[in-house]
Amino acid sequence: MSPISSYLSPEARMEHSSEKEAKTEMAETVFSKYYEYLPYNRLHKESVHSVLSFREKGAKNQCFFTRSICAAKLGSCVQPLVYPITNVNQTTKEVDKRLRPRQFEYHPSDAGLMAVGTLDGEVIVLNHETGNVVSCVSQYGQINGVLGLCWLKQHPSKLLVGSDNGSLRLYDISNTQPKVEENVKCNSTVIFDDFELLTSVHVNSTDDLCLTSGYSKKIAIYDICSGQRLHLFTDMHREPINVAKFANHSPNTFVTSSFDRDVKMWDLRQKAKRPCYTASSSRGNVMVLFSHDDLYLLVSAVDNEVKQLLAVDGRLQTDFGIVSTGSFHNYTRSYYMNGRDYIISGSCEEPIIRVCCAQTGRRLTDISLKDTAQGSSILVQSLRSDPFRVNLLSSSRSDHEGYKGGLNICPSYGKGG
Repeated sequence: MSPISSYLSPEARMEHSSEKEAKTEMAETVFSKYYEYLPYNRLHKESVHSVLSFREKGAKNQCFFTRSICAAKLGSCVQPLVYPITNVNQTTKEVDKRLRPRQFEYHPSDAGLMAVGTLDGEVIVLNHETGNVVSCVSQYGQINGVLGLCWLKQHPSKLLVGSDNGSLRLYDISNTQPKVEENVKCNSTVIFDDFELLTSVHVNSTDDLCLTSGYSKKIAIYDICSGQRLHLFTDMHREPINVAKFANHSPNTFVTSSFDRDVKMWDLRQKAKRPCYTASSSRGNVMVLFSHDDLYLLVSAVDNEVKQLLAVDGRLQTDFGIVSTGSFHNYTRSYYMNGRDYIISGSCEEPIIRVCCAQTGRRLTDISLKDTAQGSSILVQSLRSDPFRVNLLSSSRSDHEGYKGGLNICPSYGKGG
């Protein structure tokens, strides 16, 4: 108690105390208005690491709580419904033989359409919601497996098809046959120069350039309209480049992944003379892709090494910590699902699809693949997520179909995305 307040009456003492508190509060308000105690008007001290972590995860965003609830709901749900798509021919009678799917792509703008490439060189465009075959592309005289499929974004009826024999074709599905018929040749819109040992194809955001990679150290850039090869880059990696992808919003930026354990970012405006940066994995890289907003890269290396990198400089953002099996031939592929809320990952020697939260890296659920008719496990050889709903699709093979181990099980297991 101050000497002055000791001479005051209790009423005056209370009035003096409340006046002092009001002045103190006013002083704090004036100080916080003109003098910054903590940066960005923060009320409490926070570590820089936590601030950056929340910023990268979008924790301050109003959608963060909703996404957290969705992740918790997905992690606690029961085993999802699993059903085959490529045997819809048995009910629709439009296809009279069993398909052997190897690659597939959801249509970017039509929620019901999907293109399925087979090991027999056929491409079936079907409505996976109704089971109807929309069109069929049959490459006459060729039985090479389809390893690359890519829909054009600006021209939704056109589909780019790449086969493992190096052939590259652009088809317009509106001009193709609606049924699969033997020995029927479908004329392609554009025929490209062959690319040896092709494993992946991708089109840039403006639909004017096509990027191809193969089981070699080369990649090629093609003009979509003419099919002419514009650039052939050699020795970009020390080992074969399995997958190369354009960015979703920048038509000149692309990324390559190689079995030499490196992921490299390139810019065509720099003539691709040197990479923008290089990020390394501990094992050979099977594939890489951009997130839908181009903020992140999702890198999948051999035997369940899955990481999320910052696309701007290649720094590690999330390591999903999936346990490895010890196999050198367990080729892992991963994709984003529901924007970049989730990660789905599967490997060619495991009958499991793993679903992780892309924001935190937490494992949400594992989906076991079983062939109920045969009673055997199904191994994942290709994987995609539905761009319109929380669904996923895998191209698989039952482990009873002549499994011999190693690379002899299927020559294309380590190729493509």
